Formats: sequence, C-alpha cells, structure tokens
Amino acid sequence: MPLVILLKKCIIGYSYGVSFPITIVILDYWLKECGVTNSTIGLFSLFHLPFALKLLFAPIIDRYKIPYLSKKIGHRCSWVLVSQCALITGIMCMAQSDPKSNILQLMCFASITALADGFQNIALYPYQISDITKEQFGYTAGIVSFGHRIGSISIKVATLYCAHFWGWKIAYECAACMVLCCMISIFFMKEPVITDDFKESNKKNIHALSSHIKEILKEIKHVANKRYIMLTLILYKATDFTIQKMSRVFCLDIGFSKLEIANIVQFFGSIAVVAGGFLAGFFIKKYGTLYSMMIISMMHMCFLFSYIILNYVGNDTNILCAIIFLEGVSGGAVSAAFIAFLYENCRNGSQYALLWAIHELSGTVFRFLSGFLADQFSWNTFFILTPLLSVPGILLLRKMIKIKNELNTNL
Repeated sequence: MPLVILLKKCIIGYSYGVSFPITIVILDYWLKECGVTNSTIGLFSLFHLPFALKLLFAPIIDRYKIPYLSKKIGHRCSWVLVSQCALITGIMCMAQSDPKSNILQLMCFASITALADGFQNIALYPYQISDITKEQFGYTAGIVSFGHRIGSISIKVATLYCAHFWGWKIAYECAACMVLCCMISIFFMKEPVITDDFKESNKKNIHALSSHIKEILKEIKHVANKRYIMLTLILYKATDFTIQKMSRVFCLDIGFSKLEIANIVQFFGSIAVVAGGFLAGFFIKKYGTLYSMMIISMMHMCFLFSYIILNYVGNDTNILCAIIFLEGVSGGAVSAAFIAFLYENCRNGSQYALLWAIHELSGTVFRFLSGFLADQFSWNTFFILTPLLSVPGILLLRKMIKIKNELNTNL
C-alpha cells in the first residue's frame, strides 16, 4: 500500500480520535471532579445518542449536496467541512458551561457536539475505503485504528494537562483548536473515488429506517448468519463499553491525579492500544476476521480481571502501568478487529451507519448501566462481573465460524 494512502487513512483515523473522546472520556473526568455521582456520569452517556443515531441522516450525506460548497470543494469534503465547523462550535459552547451551576446547559451542548461528530463520522467513511482492495481491509483497519489512537492520545493528554494547570475552560478551547487542525488537513485531501457499486446502492430508496435494515440484510451473504451478525454488533464490545466508562472514574476514586491518569492511562495506555491495532491486522491476515475476533476477545476478557488486583493494592503506579498495558494491547486489537468486521459487511455510508449505529446504541446502553452498576456494587464485584459480558460475544463468534466452515465444506 503506497505511503501517501497510508498517511491519508491515518489522518482520517486521527480526526475520529480527536473528536470522539470529547463527550465520552474527557467529560467524565470533568464531571467527576465536580462531584457528580457515578450514576449521573453514566446517565450522560445517553446524550451521546445523536452520534449513535447517525444512520438517520447518513442518506442525506450520501444523496444530497451542499449548495455552492459541493461545486467548489466536492460532495464529501463539503459535508466534512460543515460537520467539523459545527463540532468546533459545540466544543466552544461546552467550554463556556459550568456543570456545578447549569448541568442541563452542558448536556445540551454535549448533544450538539455528538451530533456534529456523527455527521463527520459518516462523511469521512468513503475516505476510509477508497483506493484499497478487500484484501487490504485488515491492514487499513489497523492504520485507521492507529490514527484514531494517536488522536485519542493527543486530545486526552492535552486536555487533562490543560485542565490541571489552567482549568477545564482552557482545556476545551484547546480541544476545539485540535479539531480545527484536522479540518484543515481533510480540506486539502482529494475527493474519494466512489465505486459503481457505491453509486448504484445510493440510488435505492433508503430514506426510512426499515429501508436501511432491508438494505444491509440484503448485503449479508449467508441468511443463517444474519441474526448472529446483528447480535455480534450489540454484544462484542459490551465489556469494553462498561469497564472503560467506569475504570477512569475508579482511578480518580483510589487517588490517582489527573496528571498520573494523563501519563499512564491515556498516553501510555494509548500507545499500547496502537500496538494492539497492528496485532489485530496480523491476526486477521493470517487467521481471518471471525477467528481473530474470538481469540482476541478471550485474551481481553482475561486481562480485564487484573483490575481486581489494583482495587486491593490501591494507588500503585507500577501495578496501574502493567494493567493498562495488558488492557491496551488487547483492547486495541479488539477495536481494530471490529472495524475490519464492519468493512466486510457494508458497501456505502448508509450501510456503515446502520452497522455502527446498532453497535453504538448498545454501547450507549452499556455505558449508561455502568454507572448504576458501579454505585450498586463494590469496585471488586464490579470488576469480577463486567469482564464476563464478553462471553456471549465469544459464543456468537464461535457459532458463526462453525456455520461458515459448514458452508465452505458444502460448496
């Protein structure tokens, strides 16, 4: 794969990584510092629903052009530009909010930011799959994941440092500047090449949600796999959604500072996640997507039990580093493998939006429940139960592999 294409995919992943944590990760730290309960922090996940429901407006991006801008800079580039402008505006509005005096205002601006992020996510999708072949899906997923993680490192570490030294207002203004840099980079990219299949698919009537569902189901090759694919989208990352939401709060609870979390959890952890993304690319190339997803998920589940050790020893940076490394490598591999799974089951922005929306809606539910679970149980019980949420996804993948092998045998 040419270096220029690799760099392009990395920049696209970076744009995702910079924008997504603003309303999911960084906001959690801010709310916890303001004394908000775990249940309320989990409740805030519901305000990320506009991002999860981007399937409702994906057809607009696929089918309609923005007047004037589309002619000047291209169809997709114009949508990216508009969505990122809205994203910057939402972040700046969040910077002016105060959770202690007006938490509802912050909720409103967080929802607007999530909505703009959803538009950006769909508008950038053709940039991901252009100029590559199906055989390169695994490596492309690794590169996009690499860029995503680098973006996550940048935004999380930068905002936590800014919040520590200058406060949360400056931190969110810094985040807005980082999104602006991404917008400038994407602006200078060429319009992605749209394949004939992509164009033909967009001619179909996909305005209604039922049309979306019929569209993606037609693309699934084996009828027997339909229900398993949908259930995998819902359950595969259930453990990740639940533990990651509360593990950050847990670190603050046992005495780690924002700088320690920035250096260990976000910076060092994100580097481990990047390594895990490349590991997934190797596994997928050698063993295939489904088998790789199953093995990686089993590894990740086992490593997450190590949080029980940290709960016993308390504020110990060496133990935290070891746990974050194990979680990061396995978690990065889980995410990259899941992206490859998405690539194999969608052909255009609307289909991608449906698959991702099913996945994200389940994530919103698990994040929402995580706060209540953390308040209802002790941290020790929480970290014993939540890794077991990976078991249903592993069993589904095993079943899908069995069906696939039986179909191949009968051919």
